[in-house]
Amino acid sequence: MAASILRAETFGILIPDWVKNPRKMAEAVDKVIAPDFQPKKGVKIETDEKATSLSTASIDDAAVINDLIVCLELYKAVDGGHKVEDYRNTFANLALPLFSMAEPVPPKVIKHKDMSWTVWDRWILEGNPTLKELLEWLKAKGLHAYSISCGNCMLYNSMFPRHKERIDKKVADLAREVAKLEIPPYRRHLDVVVAREDDEDNDIDIPQVSIYFR
Repeated sequence: MAASILRAETFGILIPDWVKNPRKMAEAVDKVIAPDFQPKKGVKIETDEKATSLSTASIDDAAVINDLIVCLELYKAVDGGHKVEDYRNTFANLALPLFSMAEPVPPKVIKHKDMSWTVWDRWILEGNPTLKELLEWLKAKGLHAYSISCGNCMLYNSMFPRHKERIDKKVADLAREVAKLEIPPYRRHLDVVVAREDDEDNDIDIPQVSIYFR
């Protein structure tokens, strides 16, 4: 049930209320008539263990298995509360056959003054800030932003004198005007990428910054 709902949401399919009722869900599944399997004509499934080429069936089966493994790990992420050690990265190759499993490596921790973060983190700035307020917010963290981008477009660069004219504009408005970003009515935030330096003029990686304008 959970997997079908996730798949429907992925493709934007409307989810009726009865889907979340186990009894009605079971009744709907019982009404589905799957066609009898008919093997494709002209397709040869390799049975020789010494063959060096992969058959189409082997590739498809391996892909299905990997898509399944992935789904099992997704359940852990949706459930929440799991440590990195609880997850597994599994590779399946039916042609060899080979199954390998490993624990994912945690991201690198970046430390700056009394703060620490990883690339998995996200910084949030609310209140529909101006470009100046964003720069001051970063400066309070000991970070001097010299470039701010949204998508593939640069909203601000300290080396461009004309960009100083944008300093008092809202970041969301700049994204619409400069980056030509189309923001749907239901969207409350946009993401920007900031290039910044510390007090010693060293480049430092920070998480992606989400600007909430509603």
